[in-house]
Amino acid sequence: MSSSSSPSVAEQTVLVCALIGTAQMTSGVTVPVLPLYLDGHGIAVGVLGPVVAAFAVGRVIANVPAGLALRRFPARAYLWAVLLALAVVTALTGLAGSTATLLGFRLVAGVFGGAAVTIGFALLVAGAPADRRGSVMATATVVQMSAGAAGAVLGGSVVGLVGPAWTFTVAAIPALACLLWDAARPATVYWSALAPSPSSASPPASPSASPPASPSASPAAATVKPGGGALLVALCALSFATFLVRFAGEQGLVPVLAYGSGGLTPFTLGLATAAGTVASLAAMPLIGRWVDRGARNSLLLPSGIVGAVALTVLPLLHVPLGFSGAIVAYSLATSVMGVLPGVVTGETFPADAAGAVIGLTRTAGDIGAAVGPLAVFGLADLAGNLAACVLLGAVFLAAALAMAVALVRRPAPVVAVGAS
Repeated sequence: MSSSSSPSVAEQTVLVCALIGTAQMTSGVTVPVLPLYLDGHGIAVGVLGPVVAAFAVGRVIANVPAGLALRRFPARAYLWAVLLALAVVTALTGLAGSTATLLGFRLVAGVFGGAAVTIGFALLVAGAPADRRGSVMATATVVQMSAGAAGAVLGGSVVGLVGPAWTFTVAAIPALACLLWDAARPATVYWSALAPSPSSASPPASPSASPPASPSASPAAATVKPGGGALLVALCALSFATFLVRFAGEQGLVPVLAYGSGGLTPFTLGLATAAGTVASLAAMPLIGRWVDRGARNSLLLPSGIVGAVALTVLPLLHVPLGFSGAIVAYSLATSVMGVLPGVVTGETFPADAAGAVIGLTRTAGDIGAAVGPLAVFGLADLAGNLAACVLLGAVFLAAALAMAVALVRRPAPVVAVGAS
C-alpha cells in the first residue's frame, strides 16, 4: 500500500476505537434480547441474573491475563484471534437450548469480550501520539457511547425480524466488519506500538543487566517508577467508582427514583438519558483539546464535585426537569472521568506496561459493577434512597480526590510512549 493511500492516524484511531466498540456491542445487542430468548426456550426468567453475571465473571477472569499477554503476542494477530473467537461464540449462543449451555456461552463470551476491550484500550494508550492523547481518549468515549446506543437500537430492531436466536449472529457482524476494515486499511501506528519485547522471553544477557522482576510483584511493577504505584491504585479506584456509579446508579437506583419521586416516565427517562449522552458527545472534542493542552486536575476535581452533587441530590428532586438536569450533569461528569485515566496511563507508564495497567484497572471496574448494585440497594433498604445516593456521590468524589492527589505526587511523565 502506498503512503498516499495509507490511512491517516485519525482514521486508525477511529478504527481501533471501533474494534473496542463493536466488541462491546456483541453484549449490548443481545442483553435486551435475553428475556425473550429465555422465554422462547422455556427457561425461567430468574436465570437472567446468573446469565448476565456469567458474562461479567468472564470479563474479570480475562482482563489481567489478556493485558499481560500483550508482552508476548503480536498485537494485531492477538486481537484478531480474540475478536474472531468472540464473534463465533456470540453467534453460537443462539443455539443454546439449556440453562447450562447458555451460562457457558455467556461466560466464554465474557472472557473474549473482556480480553478484546483490554487489548484495544492498551493499544490506544500505548500508540496514541503524545500530544493528542486527550483527543484519542475523547474519540474512544464518543465511539463507545455511539456503539452502545447503536447496539440497543440494532438488537431491538432485528429481534422482531429474525427472532432472538438469530439476533446473536447479527450481534457479531459489526465486529467482523471492523476486522475487514483493518484488513483493507490496517491501523499500523497502533499495531506497532506494542511489539513484543525480545527481553520478555529471555533472561538478561549479562550479570550487569537488570535482574528480572520478582514473581510476587505487581504485573506492571517492573516498569513503574517510584510513586507510580500510588497512581496505579488511584486509577483502579477511579475505575471501580465509575463502574459502580454506572451499574448501581445509572442502571439501577436512578430508574427507581425517576419513576417514583423524580416524576419521570420510561419515555421521559429515556429522553433525559439521551440528553446526557448527546451533551457528553458534544463536549468530548472540547474536553479532548483541553486535556491535550495539559488540563488534568482542573477538569478532574470539578467533574468529581459536579457528579457527586448530582448523584446525592437525586432523591430530593421532585420536578421532572430538575431530575433530568441531574442526570445530564452526572453523565457529563462521568464522561470526563472516562477520558483522563487513559491519558494518565499513557503518559506515566511505559508502553510495555500498558496491557497490565489496563487489565488491572478494568478488573477493578468490573468488580465495582458486580458489588455496587448489592451494596447500594442493600443500603437503600436499610437506610433509604438518600443514604444510598450519598454513598454513590461519596465514592465518586473520593475516587476523584484520590486521583488528584496521585497526579500531584506522580513521577515525571514517560516520554514518547505514543507514536510521533
